[in-house]
Amino acid sequence: MAKWNVEDQGTQYTIEYKRGFNGGKVIVNGSEQKVKSQNAFLNLIDFPIRLKEKAVNVVVIGNKADLAVDGIYLGSNQPYVPVSKAPGWSWAFVVVSLVIGWLFAGVFGLCLGILGSMFYVKSSLSLHQTINRRVVSCFIVFFIISVVQIVFGLAANYWINTL
Repeated sequence: MAKWNVEDQGTQYTIEYKRGFNGGKVIVNGSEQKVKSQNAFLNLIDFPIRLKEKAVNVVVIGNKADLAVDGIYLGSNQPYVPVSKAPGWSWAFVVVSLVIGWLFAGVFGLCLGILGSMFYVKSSLSLHQTINRRVVSCFIVFFIISVVQIVFGLAANYWINTL
């Protein structure tokens, strides 16, 4: 659960996010709104809230939730970028990482692919690095995760065949 307090024109707002299956709940001053993930594999939520004057977005990537108020994340103090603006190259990393994980290491590999996918999306939306640096960091994480997935899959296959 994540909780923030925001003031807008003298009115105090308490905004909470509670996790659940395939999304969760956003609660504004006790009023609940169910939210769904924008992705089948990742918990990916970008929920807009309009207060009197402030534009607020609850953004969840994986298990990390942050609140963007007037274009700035409260937790990281970084500029807000809509989740829908994640570039295509990050989704390519996501798909390939999930496929390699599933084909070589089954459920364990899929779980590693999901962890990597959270990194790819979050890193691709980070504006404090250049695009080249974001792509390189995603590629390094992709390479490490892929090697672990493949080695685990081959080792598990070898172990099963020796039984």
